[in-house]
Amino acid sequence: MAKQQEKETFGSRLKTIGMAIKFTAKRDKWFLPLEAAAILLPFIAVTALVIFAGFSLLWFVSSLFVALLAGMIVLNMRTSKVVNREAVGRPGAAYALIDGMRGWTVTAGVAAVSETQMVHRAVGKPGVVLLGEGGGKVKKLLGQEKKRISRVVGSTPIYTFMVGETPNDDFSVTEVRKRLTKLPRNINSKDANHVAKRLDALGLGMAIPKGPMPTSANQGRAARRAMLRGR
Repeated sequence: MAKQQEKETFGSRLKTIGMAIKFTAKRDKWFLPLEAAAILLPFIAVTALVIFAGFSLLWFVSSLFVALLAGMIVLNMRTSKVVNREAVGRPGAAYALIDGMRGWTVTAGVAAVSETQMVHRAVGKPGVVLLGEGGGKVKKLLGQEKKRISRVVGSTPIYTFMVGETPNDDFSVTEVRKRLTKLPRNINSKDANHVAKRLDALGLGMAIPKGPMPTSANQGRAARRAMLRGR
């Protein structure tokens, strides 16, 4: 089934941020120093202004918001870097990194040759995007899936890409989010949701081979939340 964006409460958002910090700190030695600098510098700057320039103490309130914003920016950037680096070469990485992207309905393994060779589908304002990963027969599978769903989506654009690290792939898995966000907006949100529901009703192109989704899918889900749901 396609996964759509879920609503988060304030409490779950805080838990997500905590998970992101823990996830990133274990894998990026520069994260904690950069995070500390981002949070402390606004307070240091305001303290200097209060002491040497006579600014009001109320400026500390503003520095709090600036520090929180700076901390979130550093968290987002460093987590994205870690997630992308760890995704390289892992089966299921393309799906894991786009699962939960804002404005997209994503379905994993709409067609597959094996646990490591499959096609994922994403539906958004650009139209329908089919992402193949694993090489081998997947490129042919992409064409078959495009032909199959073209009867259902009508004039809605369908994009097909091979994602991976070989010269035969269209782009690296580390670029998959950026590539999707740069596609032209061809339909509105209402039409995108309608197309996603029609494709979901169509079902999968073929049965997905038995076995658990590779570990990168779980990591990608954590990555998605760590990146604060599509920031």
